[in-house]
Amino acid sequence: MWLAALLAILGMGTDSPLTGWWMAGLDLAGGQLRFAIAIEKTKSGLSGRLCNGTDCQPLSRVALRGDTVVFEMGDYAAAISATRRGDSLVGTYHNVGSRGPRVIPFRAAKGRWPAGPAADSLLGRWDATFIQDWQTSPRVFVLRNGKAGLEGTVISNSGDYGLFWGQVSADSFALSHFDGSFVYLLTGRLSGDTLRGTFHAGLRTQTPWIAVRSTGAPHLTPPLQVIAADTAAPFRFSFPDLNGVRLDQSDPRFVGKVVVIDIFGTWCPTCHDAAPTLVQLYRDYHSKGLEMLGLAYEVSGDPGIDGKLVRRYQEKFGIPFPLLLAGTNDPEAAAASQPQLRGVIAFPTTIFLGRDGRVRQIHAGFYGPATGAQYDRLVTEFREEIERLLKER
Repeated sequence: MWLAALLAILGMGTDSPLTGWWMAGLDLAGGQLRFAIAIEKTKSGLSGRLCNGTDCQPLSRVALRGDTVVFEMGDYAAAISATRRGDSLVGTYHNVGSRGPRVIPFRAAKGRWPAGPAADSLLGRWDATFIQDWQTSPRVFVLRNGKAGLEGTVISNSGDYGLFWGQVSADSFALSHFDGSFVYLLTGRLSGDTLRGTFHAGLRTQTPWIAVRSTGAPHLTPPLQVIAADTAAPFRFSFPDLNGVRLDQSDPRFVGKVVVIDIFGTWCPTCHDAAPTLVQLYRDYHSKGLEMLGLAYEVSGDPGIDGKLVRRYQEKFGIPFPLLLAGTNDPEAAAASQPQLRGVIAFPTTIFLGRDGRVRQIHAGFYGPATGAQYDRLVTEFREEIERLLKER
């Protein structure tokens, strides 16, 4: 009897089921960030997916706790907790965050967000300039029509922000990206041949921007020019692995090998995009002399907490090479731990070492699948660099 009553409270009865599609949103200071949640009933309970347009990722768990439903996103130590109010869910999103804990209001209603394409005048590649604190920084917007309406991505000097999806009203648009870690809302309006708008990050941060249609001229700093390195001596590192055993460049597995080092954080969705590609490259070239190594910069600095997140990340992607706990993702702390690197460390950053242990190339950021052709070119470039280094003796 108590189970039936609980299911009725949570809307799992036949009249108003919890299962199905929900129009979900986070209430940011500058507007609502829209996404979708799809809930299914399984033999063991409930399962769910978090969707940005047609891009859906499984929730790690859908849990019922009293009159509360919890949508867990274990990859980022994040969750949404909500209670049923009539035909709606109301609650909060919370996670550890890459710069401290955060809580954002959440609400959802049964149904699916309407899909609508944008006019050709909004589509294409745009060179954007973000303006904040009397400083500017470049971005590129790629906008296109997909199966769920207007979609695209935002690209910076350190890679892309994942797939954005949203709504169009005449010459205005709102595009969202929420994956459990990144909380992004891009709003804008076309005026003549110029786009103007605001980039919302997290609960309160709002950055104005202006964009013009791309002419093909370089707008972003090329990924190979963001970070420089001291190449006079072999690249050095010394950090503990997930079992607490310290590993450095003198380990026999690295000596005389081509080594690819992945600087990443489990809190970074772009790093999650990059991981499958790196694993595939390792499998393709390991027998020919390639080694890989991951250096994790996490959110807490507590090996107990960070170690669990990195181990989950390793298991999720089937990573066969060692992952080391290198520190926290604070820019100054990360830079201090890598004295041979000069420049702002991006997450992820891929470092290619020759057989002599010296840095041959550093690629800042990663272009994920949402960038389309840029992702394909990046994978080709990574393969070419590895093959070139493997041929050296």
